[in-house]
Formats: sequence, structure tokens, C-alpha cells
Amino acid sequence: MNGVEVPPAADMPAAFRHAMRRFAASVTIVTAVDERGRPHGMAASAVTSVSVDPPSMLVAVNRAASLHPVLARAAHFCINVLGSDQLDVVERFSRSDLRDRRFELGRWVTGTAGLPRLADGRSAIFCRMDRIVDYATHSLHLGVVIDVADGEASLPLVWLNGSRAEITSAAR
Repeated sequence: MNGVEVPPAADMPAAFRHAMRRFAASVTIVTAVDERGRPHGMAASAVTSVSVDPPSMLVAVNRAASLHPVLARAAHFCINVLGSDQLDVVERFSRSDLRDRRFELGRWVTGTAGLPRLADGRSAIFCRMDRIVDYATHSLHLGVVIDVADGEASLPLVWLNGSRAEITSAAR
């Protein structure tokens, strides 16, 4: 099958991971600030809208992620939607050895509720934390949208099969 080995159904976790790699997903940087006002963030693709009434978003965060304890105490968070030219920003936010230097790359500004916003991203969605639901290895952070900032009209950064997927056209 196109040179891709599919795990047997008996190995459900591996089969599930394989199936999830087939989902194309926009890449985001989720940001929050801690009690001292310091910015924190992580790359995430497990992000989705929940409802239009009220406008709301869901972010799934592994409890082992460095952002998890900050987000668990945060009143607000921001979802920064990335453009196809921002792979370097994703790499910075994906490496734990660069945790203290994550916000040095990109044009970060302070947005609504004091949250870091990537000014040259596609958009930023600011949320008030509504509830957190623990599920298996992750926490589902549900937020009510309080503000949206449009950014650059660029092609989206999309993840598929564990790497960047090229989008050749998209409505802007």
C-alpha cells in the first residue's frame, strides 16, 4: 500500500497513531502567561473549534507538556494559527532545549488579556478558559473566544504524515 506499513488492528495504539497521521491539521502555537506574567507556549495541532454560539475552541494538551501546568492555572490562552513560512517557529516551540528562547523567533506582540500573539501569523484566537476536562494522557482545555486578530494572508502551515504538507492554493 504505497510503501507505508499499516500496523495490524490488534495493535490498536499503533493503528490509531497511523490513522491520525492521515489527518491534515493546521499547526498552531498555543500561548499563555504564568502568575508572574512570563510567556509560555507550545506547538499544537490538536486544536479545533467547538461551537459558534458561544464561539469556543478546544485544545488538547498532553499532561507531560511543559505548558500543561501553566495552562491549567491560566485564565486565558491564545491560539496562534501559523503560515506555511513559519516552520522555524514550530521547530523552536517543539524543542525543550530551546524552551527559554521560544519567543525570540517571530514577531511576538502582547495581545488581548496580555497574551503573546504572533503578529505575522495567519490569525490569533484569544480565549477565556471555560473548563478543563482530564481524559487519559491529556487535558482538554475549552475556551470561550473573547477576541480574534487577523494576521498575514498567507498559505496555512499544515501537518500530515508527521511532516509539513505543501498547500498550493487556499482561499485567502
